[in-house]
Amino acid sequence: MVESHSLPEGTVRIGADVLRAYVKDAFAVLGVPDDDAALVADVLISADLRGIRSHGVARTSYFLVRLQRGVIATEPDMRFEAGSPTTGVLDGGNGIGIVVSARAMNEAMGMADQHGAGFVAVRNSSHFGYAGYWAHRAMKRGFIGLSLSNSGRRVAPTYGVDSILGTNPLAVTIPGRDTDFYLDMATSAVAVGKIETALREGRGLPEGWVSSLAGTPDLDENDTLTYAAPLLPLGGEGTESGGHKGFGLSLMAELLCGALAGSPLSDRIAGASGEAPPAMGHFMGAIKVAGFRPPEQVAADMDVTFDLIRGSAKEPDQSRIYIAGEPEAVAEEENIGAGVPVTPPILAQLRRWDAELGLGYGI
Repeated sequence: MVESHSLPEGTVRIGADVLRAYVKDAFAVLGVPDDDAALVADVLISADLRGIRSHGVARTSYFLVRLQRGVIATEPDMRFEAGSPTTGVLDGGNGIGIVVSARAMNEAMGMADQHGAGFVAVRNSSHFGYAGYWAHRAMKRGFIGLSLSNSGRRVAPTYGVDSILGTNPLAVTIPGRDTDFYLDMATSAVAVGKIETALREGRGLPEGWVSSLAGTPDLDENDTLTYAAPLLPLGGEGTESGGHKGFGLSLMAELLCGALAGSPLSDRIAGASGEAPPAMGHFMGAIKVAGFRPPEQVAADMDVTFDLIRGSAKEPDQSRIYIAGEPEAVAEEENIGAGVPVTPPILAQLRRWDAELGLGYGI
């Protein structure tokens, strides 16, 4: 979701092309093949352009630290095994999640081209960027897109006080005519990156983001959230505000991305600190709209539904009701023209890596 807070003092805007080149070069220096490095750069800068600052260049350190430690492979040996004409499992070879996810969605879309639908469960992967990128990739090909990921040691289950599950995001896209449906969300009350962004910018955390029984959230030496404070599932603590529903969604994502792929949650918990392979899993799906009704009829009905929602009564201080994906589209249009906003803490990260890796950008 788009960051709604004002940009902090000292924020600079850098052209998307410059940042793409920077990220690509940083990954290439550490041995990532050029095409894969370019894909990573595209995913991260795409997040920044869409206003999802928590998943943009701010995520560069996550990968670079793990690449340096050797817990993520620069050239993974990925192996896909079909279980049926429409399903299969991809072993990501402990690669960069973005690279692995591209292969997984390509396999899913290939099956959907032939059989109307395709679904791939992934094991032995890592952080895959933001979930919407992959569902959107399917939507651009005319499919209904589905993407989920698991992780570990971030979110407490309902009535629990230990960080067990991940933020386990999911995305669903449906191609429309005037407006596409583009849902991208965490199954926790908030994404880890949102907390990191708030802490970097000196903002307090709203009630309901982390457990009231937890310690104080903090950042480590790599500007990454520590594990002192468990995040809450979507809906918050207990069951009165629906926390059990968020817990259920999170567990659903864990099972689709873990149990189906053959990857135990204990491995993700062990890899969360960055000292061992992340062991993350994903679930990718592509479905032909034409398998239900003619796509133009579906799109027309979507427009009617959206118009009905947009025309409904609004809160007194609001002039518009947004369909999922529209706030990000507005941010993208602005950021393409003005440049990607880079806040002082992230700029410091980029400068540190620039010097350490000898990239020579001098940003």
